[in-house]
Amino acid sequence: MTEENTKKPQNYNAYVLGINIGVLAIYTIISKAINGGFIIDAFFIAIQFFACVIIAITEKKWVWILTAFLILLIGFSTCVNFLDMQM
Repeated sequence: MTEENTKKPQNYNAYVLGINIGVLAIYTIISKAINGGFIIDAFFIAIQFFACVIIAITEKKWVWILTAFLILLIGFSTCVNFLDMQM
């Protein structure tokens, strides 16, 4: 195997993770500006989580499962932070 072949999956994994975390950050910032935005944020987190799981099943790549659980973990912590700030 050449060096180029070993770097492709790593770049793909970083790309998938980076894009998903970026999307999470964008809709979290937007929902923070809205009153009661934690419900919208939780809705988008659920959609993104299930989309990542479905893509993981169809493409058979573990990076999508990792991304799904990171989205769930980071998203849950932001929702808890939203609720704490509103009370």
